[in-house]
Amino acid sequence: MKRSVGVISVAALAALACALWWFKLERGAPQVDVIGVPDVVGRTLSGEVLVRTAGRPGLRWIEVRLVRDGQSVPIVSEALPADGPRVNEKRLPFAVDLSAAGAVDGPATLEVSADTYAWHLFGGSRGGVAERALTIDATPPRVTLLTTQHNMRLGGSAVAVFTVSPDATDVAVVVDQHEFPAVRGYFADPTAVLALFAVPQDLSTKARPRVRARDAAGNTSEVELPVQIAGRSFPERQLPIDDAFLQRKVPEILSKVGKPVPVDLLQGYLLVNRDVRRESEAQLDTITATSASQPLWTGVFHRQSNAAPMSAFADRRSYIYKGETIDRQTHLGYDLASLKRAPVEAAQAGVVTFAGYLGIYGDTVVIDHGLGVASVYGHLSSLGVQVGQQVESGAVIGQSGETGLAGGDHLHFSIMLRGTHVDPVEWWDVRWLRDHVTAALTSLPLAAPLAPAPASGENVVDGQGHS
Repeated sequence: MKRSVGVISVAALAALACALWWFKLERGAPQVDVIGVPDVVGRTLSGEVLVRTAGRPGLRWIEVRLVRDGQSVPIVSEALPADGPRVNEKRLPFAVDLSAAGAVDGPATLEVSADTYAWHLFGGSRGGVAERALTIDATPPRVTLLTTQHNMRLGGSAVAVFTVSPDATDVAVVVDQHEFPAVRGYFADPTAVLALFAVPQDLSTKARPRVRARDAAGNTSEVELPVQIAGRSFPERQLPIDDAFLQRKVPEILSKVGKPVPVDLLQGYLLVNRDVRRESEAQLDTITATSASQPLWTGVFHRQSNAAPMSAFADRRSYIYKGETIDRQTHLGYDLASLKRAPVEAAQAGVVTFAGYLGIYGDTVVIDHGLGVASVYGHLSSLGVQVGQQVESGAVIGQSGETGLAGGDHLHFSIMLRGTHVDPVEWWDVRWLRDHVTAALTSLPLAAPLAPAPASGENVVDGQGHS
């Protein structure tokens, strides 16, 4: 009897030990995921680690450190209390200034260690659960200006030429909220880049254009361009709106852009003049965002033949209905008129990037001339080109009309730089183009000869409008 009790006691103790061992046994190292850490980091290292364990004992501690040339920089750590509910999953975010922490540029390893409250078969604790190789780069790109003084006016254009170090991945001229991406590979010197940029007409003479260069780690250099901006006043015009115009235009435009036509046509007009206008500009911004990496034009830009200006660039317009001002907008372009359904000519050689209906501009053609320069032809009654088609300067691309928000037959003409409207008068001026654009484009040896004007072929429209 005593022997049986002894056997039962030993068995019970063994069962209890097995149960304790089962609940406290480590069932493999914790699983670690490193989240949000790029391959190259700059001054700040940020991200998070996600640590999980399948065992009942739960996590005891987590530690993250950066190892560089045998030197360890602590990043973050956390100990989880023994009392209270066990934690089997833990997210640990971190952000540290590596320069302040003493880390230097070069290859490094992010190490994550973790331990649990489990019993370890061979004693000790879990360490080195996960490693993540990365490169530290806290040095910003270098920028050196090559062009000197830029004399501009509001709504005007210019070209900046400068060098950037090879590590720069995002280079642009920034003017207020407007960005004008730099073009690389144009000059023989691989470090030399250029950017055509503008000072938009709605800024002040205190605007400060600057070159911004970023590298893969997010390090940024900014160098202010030497720019003298002349002020100018823009014409103010009053445009009368009557019921006949509302009945003719509001249903046409709203239906074309897929918006319902309200019973109150005046409210519909305001919807067109504000919302559809804004959407049209956003669409132009997208259309002109990409451009050929070399100039496709070969001289001064051509102004519509035998056409008189109806309005100038950046007119400040007040819209009058029944004697009251109902809206105010800025007209971004030139209105040119001659005969009804007059042939519309390409301002310079380029490639058609849009041909279709474009909100307030109606039937429209957009031509890319390279280096971010584009021309826009609105209110057309017919389109004579297709997207992807090459055209020569003076080629007929359509006919003038009054589609879109036009009160009569004319051509709306714009020059744009990466989505920003600029004054076409400059681009029509031989001397200005030579002094402010061509001089900068030829200031250094080129990587390759400039492309000639498009040759005749089945996808080219010639100067007489034949395709």
